[in-house]
Amino acid sequence: MENAPTSSPPAALLLAAAGVAFTAHQHVEIRTGADIRNRTGFTEENIQNSLKTVAFSVGPDRLVLATVPGPARIRYGRLTAVLGVPRSALRSADEAVLRKLDMERGGVGPICDVPDVTVVFDASVPQMGKVLCGSGRPDYTVEAEAADIVRIPRNAVVADITSV
Repeated sequence: MENAPTSSPPAALLLAAAGVAFTAHQHVEIRTGADIRNRTGFTEENIQNSLKTVAFSVGPDRLVLATVPGPARIRYGRLTAVLGVPRSALRSADEAVLRKLDMERGGVGPICDVPDVTVVFDASVPQMGKVLCGSGRPDYTVEAEAADIVRIPRNAVVADITSV
């Protein structure tokens, strides 16, 4: 397990505190799939074994992180059904919301222990093995076992939220 210095993003600190073995990857800032391919040393296999997390606001007080395998697409109808809200209630989280989570665009990830945040993992995630995911910062990616990542959030839900 890597020791996470205090300058590390919260995701690395949470993994270290939970005793989860992980590897930290520092790189230039990435914000898109094209950035990952063109600006890092990650291989296509790494990208296939990655997690993509999208942050949403649901109404004025509810925050949701939806996490799926990197190449997959979120099915919003399935996600809103899991959350018990209409599709119209789901909004992309803005910069202010991301700051509350200590995250930035390009680095949003599922490793979050903020009490009022729900992290919805696609049903396929826990069995993915070792994966790359956002750390909260666009210049830092963490690599750990998906099953370990799923157990970090206080309010984790595992459900089928991707295309078949």
